[in-house]
Amino acid sequence: MNSTQLLDRLKGGTDKLSKSDLKISEVILRDPQAAIHQSIARLAREAGVSEPTVNRLCRKLGCSGYPDFKLKLAQEISRGSHLFSENMEASDDTHTVIKKVLSSIEESVRSIGRATSAASIEEAANLLLGSKSIYFFGMGASGPVALDAQHKFARFGIPVVAHTDFINQRMMCSMLTPEDTAVFISYTGRTNAINENAEVANNAGARTIGLTRNNSPLAKHCQVVVNAVTAEDTDLFTPMTSRIIHLALVDILATKLALQLGEEVEKNIKSIKTNLQSTREN
Repeated sequence: MNSTQLLDRLKGGTDKLSKSDLKISEVILRDPQAAIHQSIARLAREAGVSEPTVNRLCRKLGCSGYPDFKLKLAQEISRGSHLFSENMEASDDTHTVIKKVLSSIEESVRSIGRATSAASIEEAANLLLGSKSIYFFGMGASGPVALDAQHKFARFGIPVVAHTDFINQRMMCSMLTPEDTAVFISYTGRTNAINENAEVANNAGARTIGLTRNNSPLAKHCQVVVNAVTAEDTDLFTPMTSRIIHLALVDILATKLALQLGEEVEKNIKSIKTNLQSTREN
Protein backbone atom coordinates (compact mmCIF):
# COMPACT_ATOMS: atom_id res chain seq x y z
CA MET A 1 0.00 0.00 0.00
CA ASN A 2 1.53 3.36 -0.96
CA SER A 3 0.49 6.78 0.30
CA THR A 4 -1.59 7.55 -2.80
CA GLN A 5 -3.56 4.35 -2.38
CA LEU A 6 -4.07 5.03 1.33
CA LEU A 7 -5.17 8.62 0.80
CA ASP A 8 -7.40 7.59 -2.11
CA ARG A 9 -9.09 5.07 0.15
CA LEU A 10 -9.66 7.79 2.73
CA LYS A 11 -11.40 9.77 -0.01
CA GLY A 12 -13.77 6.88 -0.47
CA GLY A 13 -12.47 6.02 -3.92
CA THR A 14 -12.22 2.29 -3.37
CA ASP A 15 -13.89 1.66 0.00
CA LYS A 16 -17.44 2.23 1.09
CA LEU A 17 -16.99 4.64 4.00
CA SER A 18 -19.63 5.39 6.59
CA LYS A 19 -20.58 8.90 7.60
CA SER A 20 -18.34 8.60 10.65
CA ASP A 21 -15.47 7.33 8.49
CA LEU A 22 -15.85 10.33 6.20
CA LYS A 23 -15.68 12.71 9.17
CA ILE A 24 -12.39 11.13 10.21
CA SER A 25 -11.12 11.15 6.63
CA GLU A 26 -11.90 14.84 6.29
CA VAL A 27 -9.73 15.69 9.30
CA ILE A 28 -6.84 13.55 8.04
CA LEU A 29 -7.04 14.71 4.43
CA ARG A 30 -7.11 18.34 5.54
CA ASP A 31 -3.46 17.96 6.61
CA PRO A 32 -2.00 14.42 6.34
CA GLN A 33 1.37 15.58 7.69
CA ALA A 34 -0.24 16.95 10.84
CA ALA A 35 -2.39 13.84 11.20
CA ILE A 36 0.60 11.58 11.78
CA HIS A 37 1.39 13.54 14.98
CA GLN A 38 -2.13 13.45 16.42
CA SER A 39 -3.20 11.19 19.25
CA ILE A 40 -6.24 9.02 18.63
CA ALA A 41 -8.12 11.02 21.27
CA ARG A 42 -7.44 14.32 19.51
CA LEU A 43 -8.37 12.95 16.09
CA ALA A 44 -11.61 11.46 17.43
CA ARG A 45 -12.45 14.75 19.15
CA GLU A 46 -11.83 16.82 16.01
CA ALA A 47 -13.88 14.43 13.89
CA GLY A 48 -16.68 14.24 16.44
CA VAL A 49 -16.52 10.43 16.70
CA SER A 50 -15.42 7.86 19.28
CA GLU A 51 -11.94 6.37 19.53
CA PRO A 52 -13.22 2.84 18.68
CA THR A 53 -14.66 4.32 15.47
CA VAL A 54 -11.20 5.59 14.51
CA ASN A 55 -9.71 2.15 15.16
CA ARG A 56 -12.39 0.48 13.05
CA LEU A 57 -11.55 2.75 10.12
CA CYS A 58 -7.85 1.94 10.52
CA ARG A 59 -8.58 -1.78 10.35
CA LYS A 60 -10.83 -1.22 7.34
CA LEU A 61 -7.81 0.38 5.64
CA GLY A 62 -5.68 -2.69 6.32
CA CYS A 63 -3.90 -1.47 9.46
CA SER A 64 -3.76 -3.27 12.80
CA GLY A 65 -4.76 -0.12 14.67
CA TYR A 66 -4.20 3.62 14.90
CA PRO A 67 -0.44 3.52 15.66
CA ASP A 68 0.05 1.22 12.67
CA PHE A 69 -2.01 3.58 10.50
CA LYS A 70 0.10 6.59 11.53
CA LEU A 71 3.30 4.67 10.88
CA LYS A 72 2.24 3.57 7.39
CA LEU A 73 0.98 7.03 6.49
CA ALA A 74 4.23 8.62 7.70
CA GLN A 75 6.39 6.09 5.87
CA GLU A 76 4.67 6.71 2.59
CA ILE A 77 4.42 10.49 2.89
CA SER A 78 8.06 10.92 3.81
CA ARG A 79 9.57 7.84 2.14
CA GLY A 80 10.85 6.90 5.56
CA SER A 81 12.95 10.03 6.13
CA HIS A 82 10.79 11.37 8.95
CA LEU A 83 11.24 8.19 10.92
CA PHE A 84 14.54 9.59 12.18
CA SER A 85 13.82 13.25 12.80
CA GLU A 86 10.92 15.55 12.20
CA ASN A 87 11.07 17.91 9.18
CA MET A 88 13.91 15.97 7.55
CA GLU A 89 13.94 15.50 3.80
CA ALA A 90 15.85 12.91 1.80
CA SER A 91 17.43 15.76 -0.21
CA ASP A 92 18.84 17.56 2.88
CA ASP A 93 22.62 18.01 2.83
CA THR A 94 24.79 17.46 5.91
CA HIS A 95 24.79 21.13 6.90
CA THR A 96 20.98 21.17 6.83
CA VAL A 97 20.75 17.93 8.83
CA ILE A 98 23.01 19.39 11.53
CA LYS A 99 21.00 22.60 11.65
CA LYS A 100 17.63 20.85 11.84
CA VAL A 101 18.66 18.34 14.52
CA LEU A 102 20.20 21.05 16.71
CA SER A 103 17.17 23.26 16.22
CA SER A 104 14.90 20.42 17.31
CA ILE A 105 17.02 19.82 20.41
CA GLU A 106 17.06 23.53 21.29
CA GLU A 107 13.28 23.76 21.05
CA SER A 108 12.84 20.64 23.17
CA VAL A 109 15.11 21.98 25.90
CA ARG A 110 13.21 25.28 25.90
CA SER A 111 9.98 23.31 26.26
CA ILE A 112 11.14 22.04 29.66
CA GLY A 113 10.80 25.52 31.09
CA ARG A 114 7.26 25.75 29.79
CA ALA A 115 6.10 22.27 30.78
CA THR A 116 7.95 21.45 34.01
CA SER A 117 6.87 23.19 37.20
CA ALA A 118 9.33 24.37 39.84
CA ALA A 119 7.02 22.85 42.46
CA SER A 120 7.43 19.35 41.03
CA ILE A 121 11.23 19.72 41.03
CA GLU A 122 11.16 20.84 44.65
CA GLU A 123 8.87 17.98 45.68
CA ALA A 124 11.05 15.44 43.92
CA ALA A 125 14.25 16.88 45.43
CA ASN A 126 12.72 16.74 48.92
CA LEU A 127 11.87 13.06 48.48
CA LEU A 128 15.42 12.36 47.32
CA LEU A 129 16.97 14.43 50.12
CA GLY A 130 15.62 12.24 52.90
CA SER A 131 16.26 8.92 51.18
CA LYS A 132 18.26 6.04 52.59
CA SER A 133 18.91 4.88 49.01
CA ILE A 134 17.89 5.93 45.50
CA TYR A 135 16.99 3.68 42.58
CA PHE A 136 16.66 4.76 38.96
CA PHE A 137 14.62 2.55 36.65
CA GLY A 138 14.52 2.89 32.87
CA MET A 139 13.98 0.51 29.97
CA GLY A 140 14.78 0.74 26.25
CA ALA A 141 15.77 4.29 25.30
CA SER A 142 15.29 5.36 28.93
CA GLY A 143 17.90 2.87 30.15
CA PRO A 144 20.92 5.07 29.34
CA VAL A 145 19.22 7.98 31.12
CA ALA A 146 18.91 5.87 34.29
CA LEU A 147 22.61 4.98 34.08
CA ASP A 148 23.52 8.65 33.60
CA ALA A 149 21.46 9.52 36.68
CA GLN A 150 23.33 6.88 38.70
CA HIS A 151 26.64 8.43 37.63
CA LYS A 152 25.56 11.94 38.68
CA PHE A 153 23.83 11.07 41.97
CA ALA A 154 26.70 8.81 43.13
CA ARG A 155 28.53 11.99 44.19
CA PHE A 156 26.02 12.80 46.90
CA GLY A 157 26.96 10.16 49.45
CA ILE A 158 23.56 8.45 49.17
CA PRO A 159 23.62 4.84 47.90
CA VAL A 160 22.30 4.93 44.33
CA VAL A 161 21.90 2.29 41.64
CA ALA A 162 20.25 2.10 38.21
CA HIS A 163 18.45 -0.93 36.81
CA THR A 164 17.50 -1.36 33.15
CA ASP A 165 16.42 -5.00 33.26
CA PHE A 166 12.78 -5.85 34.03
CA ILE A 167 13.56 -8.78 36.35
CA ASN A 168 16.16 -6.84 38.36
CA GLN A 169 13.74 -3.92 38.60
CA ARG A 170 10.98 -6.17 39.88
CA MET A 171 13.29 -7.68 42.50
CA MET A 172 14.46 -4.30 43.75
CA CYS A 173 10.97 -2.80 43.78
CA SER A 174 9.76 -5.74 45.88
CA MET A 175 12.33 -4.96 48.59
CA LEU A 176 12.01 -1.18 48.80
CA THR A 177 11.09 0.53 52.07
CA PRO A 178 9.45 3.87 52.93
CA GLU A 179 12.97 5.30 53.29
CA ASP A 180 13.90 4.42 49.69
CA THR A 181 13.12 6.48 46.60
CA ALA A 182 12.41 4.92 43.22
CA VAL A 183 12.66 7.12 40.13
CA PHE A 184 10.90 5.73 37.05
CA ILE A 185 11.92 7.12 33.67
CA SER A 186 9.64 6.75 30.65
CA TYR A 187 8.80 9.39 28.06
CA THR A 188 5.49 7.87 26.97
CA GLY A 189 4.67 6.35 30.36
CA ARG A 190 2.94 3.54 28.49
CA THR A 191 5.47 0.71 28.93
CA ASN A 192 3.60 -1.99 30.84
CA ALA A 193 6.71 -3.43 32.51
CA ILE A 194 7.86 -0.13 34.02
CA ASN A 195 4.32 0.72 35.12
CA GLU A 196 3.91 -2.64 36.83
CA ASN A 197 7.19 -2.17 38.68
CA ALA A 198 6.13 1.30 39.80
CA GLU A 199 2.98 -0.23 41.24
CA VAL A 200 5.08 -2.83 43.09
CA ALA A 201 7.26 -0.04 44.53
CA ASN A 202 4.17 1.82 45.71
CA ASN A 203 2.77 -1.29 47.33
CA ALA A 204 6.09 -1.69 49.17
CA GLY A 205 5.63 1.83 50.57
CA ALA A 206 8.54 3.41 48.72
CA ARG A 207 8.71 7.05 47.65
CA THR A 208 8.10 7.18 43.92
CA ILE A 209 9.02 9.80 41.32
CA GLY A 210 8.14 9.67 37.63
CA LEU A 211 10.07 11.44 34.88
CA THR A 212 7.26 11.14 32.38
CA ARG A 213 4.32 12.98 30.89
CA ASN A 214 1.64 14.31 33.19
CA ASN A 215 -1.47 12.12 33.08
CA SER A 216 0.38 9.18 31.51
CA PRO A 217 -0.32 5.66 32.88
CA LEU A 218 3.01 5.76 34.72
CA ALA A 219 2.17 9.11 36.32
CA LYS A 220 -0.76 7.45 38.11
CA HIS A 221 1.69 5.22 39.98
CA CYS A 222 4.04 8.01 41.13
CA GLN A 223 3.76 10.31 44.15
CA VAL A 224 5.59 13.09 42.29
CA VAL A 225 5.63 13.58 38.52
CA VAL A 226 8.21 15.75 36.79
CA ASN A 227 6.55 16.51 33.47
CA ALA A 228 8.70 15.50 30.49
CA VAL A 229 7.12 16.48 27.22
CA THR A 230 8.31 17.37 23.73
CA ALA A 231 6.85 17.54 20.24
CA GLU A 232 8.55 14.27 19.32
CA ASP A 233 6.19 11.41 18.49
CA THR A 234 7.83 8.20 19.69
CA ASP A 235 5.21 6.11 17.91
CA LEU A 236 6.95 7.22 14.72
CA PHE A 237 10.43 8.54 15.39
CA THR A 238 13.56 7.05 16.84
CA PRO A 239 13.72 8.76 20.28
CA MET A 240 16.12 11.69 20.06
CA THR A 241 14.97 14.88 21.74
CA SER A 242 12.97 12.98 24.38
CA ARG A 243 16.22 11.54 25.74
CA ILE A 244 17.80 15.00 25.80
CA ILE A 245 14.85 16.23 27.86
CA HIS A 246 15.23 13.40 30.37
CA LEU A 247 18.97 14.04 30.69
CA ALA A 248 18.29 17.74 31.28
CA LEU A 249 15.70 16.95 33.96
CA VAL A 250 18.18 14.62 35.67
CA ASP A 251 20.70 17.49 35.69
CA ILE A 252 18.11 19.84 37.18
CA LEU A 253 17.22 17.38 39.94
CA ALA A 254 20.88 16.65 40.66
CA THR A 255 21.70 20.36 40.88
CA LYS A 256 18.75 21.06 43.17
CA LEU A 257 19.71 18.17 45.46
CA ALA A 258 23.35 19.27 45.51
CA LEU A 259 22.34 22.77 46.59
CA GLN A 260 20.22 21.35 49.40
CA LEU A 261 23.03 19.07 50.61
CA GLY A 262 25.50 21.96 50.56
CA GLU A 263 28.98 21.46 52.02
CA GLU A 264 28.60 17.69 52.22
CA VAL A 265 28.52 17.45 48.43
CA GLU A 266 31.55 19.73 48.07
CA LYS A 267 33.55 17.41 50.35
CA ASN A 268 32.49 14.38 48.33
CA ILE A 269 33.43 15.98 45.02
CA LYS A 270 36.85 17.09 46.33
CA SER A 271 37.50 13.58 47.62
CA ILE A 272 36.48 12.03 44.28
CA LYS A 273 38.73 14.40 42.31
CA THR A 274 41.67 13.71 44.61
CA ASN A 275 41.33 9.96 44.27
CA LEU A 276 40.82 10.11 40.51
CA GLN A 277 43.89 12.29 39.95
CA SER A 278 46.22 9.27 39.83
CA THR A 279 44.19 7.75 36.96
CA ARG A 280 44.96 10.66 34.63
CA GLU A 281 48.09 11.72 32.84
CA ASN A 282 49.73 14.91 34.03
